[in-house]
Order: sequence, then structure tokens, then C-alpha cells
Amino acid sequence: MGSTTINLPTIHLDTTLTDLYNLADPSTAHLRLGLVLCGVNSAIALTPSFPRNKKYLYQDSPFNNIPPAELKAVAADAASSSSNPSRSQKTSDLQRSLALKYLSLIPQRDAFIAGGGPSTPTIFFNVSPGSASQEAHDRHEAETTIAVLAPEQRPKLVFCSGPSSIPVKELGIDRLAVKIMLDDLERQGYPLVVDQETQWFLNSKAGLAGSGLPTPRAEVVVVEGYVPVSDPEKCCEVCRDEDLGKGGGMRFVPAGCKGVRGRWVGEQMKRIVEKVEARQAPFVFKTQQTFGGAGTWVVSSEEKKRELVKELTDDETGVLRKLLSQVTARNQQMKPGSVVLSEMVRDPVGDYGVTFLVGKGGEATFLAASEQMINEDNAWIGSTINYARQERLKEKFEGIMRQTAEWVGKHGYIGPVGIDILETKDIPKDGEQLQQNGTSSVDGEKTAHYVVDLNVRTSGSLALPLLKGHFTSRGMTCASSFSTTAKGSRKEFMETWREEFETGRMLIMAWYEDNTSNGEKEVKSIGDVVVGGKDEKDLQDLMKRVRESTEEVTF
Repeated sequence: MGSTTINLPTIHLDTTLTDLYNLADPSTAHLRLGLVLCGVNSAIALTPSFPRNKKYLYQDSPFNNIPPAELKAVAADAASSSSNPSRSQKTSDLQRSLALKYLSLIPQRDAFIAGGGPSTPTIFFNVSPGSASQEAHDRHEAETTIAVLAPEQRPKLVFCSGPSSIPVKELGIDRLAVKIMLDDLERQGYPLVVDQETQWFLNSKAGLAGSGLPTPRAEVVVVEGYVPVSDPEKCCEVCRDEDLGKGGGMRFVPAGCKGVRGRWVGEQMKRIVEKVEARQAPFVFKTQQTFGGAGTWVVSSEEKKRELVKELTDDETGVLRKLLSQVTARNQQMKPGSVVLSEMVRDPVGDYGVTFLVGKGGEATFLAASEQMINEDNAWIGSTINYARQERLKEKFEGIMRQTAEWVGKHGYIGPVGIDILETKDIPKDGEQLQQNGTSSVDGEKTAHYVVDLNVRTSGSLALPLLKGHFTSRGMTCASSFSTTAKGSRKEFMETWREEFETGRMLIMAWYEDNTSNGEKEVKSIGDVVVGGKDEKDLQDLMKRVRESTEEVTF
């Protein structure tokens, strides 16, 4: 393989997440900011110290796709893991897969752009808390990732066992900025930049549908009330026999429930399904909070509608029964079980991710407009950016960006925001498709813009504008970021692409080597990489070569 040393260039970011928060509210720039940038799961605990979310529900792939019986087995197995080290391989693999992505890959990716030096603690949660060797490995992986940054732009990495053990007072943290709402942050009463219920609402699909922003026309089917009896023991014999909530996993109201819980779930399911069946295809069906593209169904035909109804109502795997069973007295005011049916944007000519900063007064600072990469399952897998087109795209999306910033700003949010926009050449008449007019005219071309998703948090493409100087100073006008799964170690991956790494054409924003999933016989890694190209063809050629030697990661 040649020399064992790979000479990596030092990465200098144009600006950092800490700088952006200080710009958003200069009056608080003297306060010490801590960043919590992980993901979360509402189906199962990620680790014994990182419980599932029960109040702030998120529908990701495990939540939607894993049958209740399997979730029951995982929860029970996980609960007994402390006393029974011979946990099932299936349980171990599922939890570890989620923990690697949500507790290491995602926070590393955002920590890479966190900045702030030692004065900005970036909080990580251990993938395997309690194991000294694994905790050391967690730290090593994150520290190796940020080591390529200029020293003054490396954040302080702080590792904890779980959200309830963040050393806020010990670190002198004045406020925490949070990517995804965590139940335990609220329980601990930590000081936050933005109230969690507010930020959850701003990220909800019903929130967007009622925002007045230029979105496809939508109907929100609101769930009335919540599961009337929280304790299965007090409902009926079926519930007592089939209580799936033991061990910290999701609690379900079983299909055979004869009590008030079953009647309530049945009534709410009936209302939702009737709305779906009455709606003519094509349309889009969404649950309230989605993560990584999960929770969104594109219903392109009547056949697809029938498939959706089955997926929603199936006694064994139905999404609605799982979702409605989680609506409780604690979270019902946020309407987490409500769903959205929206018109489908026809014949889009562009799919953009626009990232910007929202200041304290609701003002917007443009950061970038990237183009989205979505796979056949509607899951986000990466973004590309053309630096030469940014001024034109800024002008194109300036109006819709300002509208969005004003809306989230009036709710008290400050920080980064990402909006997914579909662009069409057909301009709708008033009252058709768009809830509010969202058009632009740039270089004489008039188009309509539809906000189809709103991410009031750090987005996956946020790093691309902050790396502009790194790439353009090397003659590269385009860049792309994407997640990947590779056989072998970080070092082996970098050896394969030595020239690209040493010239600054490729860099790693997140990486985790996992040597436990296959009995330590084979190392498998997940990572998030950024690649650059002198033009779009050059970029696509490199991306194609990387993808041919790896596999994609979905969330």
C-alpha cells in the first residue's frame, strides 16, 4: 500500500456552528453554549442509559417497519442484558446499528462544523456505556475525525453515558442547543436555547401545513384525545396477557383489546383511514415527525393507496396502531398522532435543500442551496452543491427563505434551518395546489416553489457551505456529502483513496469502525464523507467510483 502515513491537509472552515449562534443572537455571545447533536429513537432504547423517547415521538424506519412482536423481544432482551450477557444477536445488532448512527455518525457530522474550540462543549453519548474499551473507542473515533480541523476550530468533545448525565454545571454550560428533542433533557431541566415543545412543533408536519408558508395544499387529520387507560393491567384480559411495554420498549394496544383502549385506537384509526380512502391519488401521506425520510408515503396510484391502507392498519405491523398507542396524557397537547394528507407536487424541475440562519429578530442569513439525493425508498442519502451557482440560487429562494425565517422566528427559534423545496415551471392560480403564493423570477424564468419539508435544526447538508473555501481554493467548484458503509477500517478506506485525501478532494466528517457485529472476524465501518470536483461531471465520476466500492447508509 506504499507509505503508511497519509498526509492530510488541515481543514479550515469558513465559519462554524458556534459562530452562527453568536451571529444569530449577539447579546448572548458571552454565554457558554453546549451542543447536543445526536439522533433519537422512539421504538427502543438505544442503550441502557439512553431511553427511547415517549413524549417527543419520532417516526423513523425502526418505529414504522419493525413489527410489535419483534420490538417486544428486543425490549425484553435489552432489559435483561445486565444480568444476561448472552443477549440475542438480533437484539444486539439492531440496537447497536441504531446507536452507531444516532449516537456517533450524526453527532460527529455536526461536531465537525461545531467550532468554538475548548469553550464549546459538544456532547456525545457512548454507544456501549459501561464498557471501558468501547467508551475509549467512541472517543478515539470522534477525536480522529475532528483532528484534521484547524486547532482553534475543534470543539471540546464531552462523552456521557446518557442524556440524564450531562455535566452542565461542571462544564459551566449556560445553554444547550439541541438538534433532536430528548425526553431526558426536559426531565433534567437543563437550560435550552429553544423550548423543546416549540422546536418539536416547528419540525412537525402539521406545523408546516398550518404555517401559511408556500406548501402544497394539505389536510391535517387531528387525533382526538389519547389512550384513555395508561396501565394495560386496568384495561382488559387481552391487554394484560399481551403487555408489550415491559423492558422499556414501546407499549402497544393489542389488536384484540376489548376495553376502552382498543375502542379509542379503533375510532382514531377509522377516522384516518376513511380520509385516506376518500382521497383520490396521487397524494402524499405523512406522520407528524419523520426522521431520515421515514414516515412519508408517496401515493402515486389507487393501487399504492390500497398498499398504504394495509401498511397503516395491519394487525401485526400496522403503523397507526403503533403510533396511536404512544399518544398519552403527557404528549397529547402536541397532537403527535395526527397525520397530514397533502397534494403531490407534479413534474418538479428542481429538488433543493436551502440552509440558512435565523436570527433573534426572525431575520434570515443565507448559507447555501444544495441539491438533494433521494433513493428509491424516498430516504435522504446525501446532498450536492455547486458553489458557482450560489448567488443565483440565493436570489431565487430569498423570498421563501425570509418567509420561513419570520415564521420560525416569531415562535422564538434561533439557529440553523433547512427547507426542502420542489420547484415547478407551472405557476398555480390562486387557491390551486399552493396554500400561499411562492414564486420567483430569476433571469426571466418564473417558477413556483413548494416547501415540502422543514428541518428546524442542523441539516445534513449544512457542512457544504462551510467548506466552500476549502474546495474553491483548490479549484473545485462542486462538492457532495453522503453517508456510506464500507468493509474495513478508516485507515484502509483512506489508503484506497489516498490521493483524494492528500489533495483535499475528499475528507471524512464522521466515521465509526465496528468490529463487534460479526464476532470480531471482520471490521465494518460507517462514515460520512465529503468529496469535491472541479465541475459537476468530475464530482459525479468520483461519487460513482466511491459508491461502487461501498454501500449507502439510510436512517
